[in-house]
Amino acid sequence: MSPKPSRLRSLLSQPFVGFAPWILLSVVEGPHRVTLAAVLACALALLLFLLGLATGMRPKLLEVSAVVFFAALALASALAGAGAQSWLGLWSSELSNLMVALIALLSIAFRSPFTLQYARESTERQYWQTPLFRRINYVITAVWAAAFLLIAVSGYIGDGPLHQPNNIWTDWVVQIALVVVAIKFTAWYPDHATARHETGHGAAPHPGATARAVLRPLSVYLVPVGILVLIFADTAWWVGVALMVLGIAGTHFLRGTPAPAAGDAR
Repeated sequence: MSPKPSRLRSLLSQPFVGFAPWILLSVVEGPHRVTLAAVLACALALLLFLLGLATGMRPKLLEVSAVVFFAALALASALAGAGAQSWLGLWSSELSNLMVALIALLSIAFRSPFTLQYARESTERQYWQTPLFRRINYVITAVWAAAFLLIAVSGYIGDGPLHQPNNIWTDWVVQIALVVVAIKFTAWYPDHATARHETGHGAAPHPGATARAVLRPLSVYLVPVGILVLIFADTAWWVGVALMVLGIAGTHFLRGTPAPAAGDAR
C-alpha cells in the first residue's frame, strides 16, 4: 500500500488547481491591467510548479504551459504599443481561455489527456493503463476543454457583440457556473464511471453515482447569483428573485443526494 499523501500534495493533485492561474488572469485582466494580470498568473503558475516539485510530484503539462504562456503574455504586453495594449486589454482573457481549451484538446489528440498527470498522483500504478482509468480521464479532459471553450465564447459575446466588458452575465455568472460544473463533474465522474463498470460486472449500484450530485452545487450557486443580479445587474428585479427561488427549490430537491465515496478508478 502506498503511503498516504500530504494534504498539500492531495490538493495539488486536483486538476482544478492547475487552472487557478488561468482563472486568476480572467479575474484581474482589463484595460491597463494585462501586464499585471499576466505577471500574477505567471507567478502563481510558477509557485504551483515549484510546490509540486517540492512534494515529489512530476511536472504537469498545464503548469508548464501556464508559466510559458503568461511569461510570454507579460513580456508582449510590457513591450506593446498603445494599440496592442488596448487590444490585449480587451481580448487577453479570451486568448487565455482558448489556450486552455487548445491544450486540453491537443492532449486528447495525442492520446495523453492532461488530467492523467493529476489522476496518477492519487491512483496506484497498477490502474494507470486500464481502459476504465484512461476513459475517465478522456471524458474529464473533454469536459474541461468544453468548459473553457464556452467561457471564451461567453467572454467574446460580452466584449464583442454586446460591447460590455463588465457584463455581469457574460463575464461572471456564466463563466463561474461553467467552472463550478466542471469542478463538480471532475469529482463526481470517476465514481460514477466506476459504479457503472462494476454494475456491469454484477456489483450493486453505487449509491452516490447520480447526476443529481453534479447539479446541486449549481442550484446552490443560483442563490448568490440572484442576490448579485438584484444589486448590480441592469435587469428586471424579478429575474434575481426567480433565480433565488429556483436555487433554493433546487437545493432542497437535490439535498437527499448522498455524496460519492472516494475510490480509485479501476
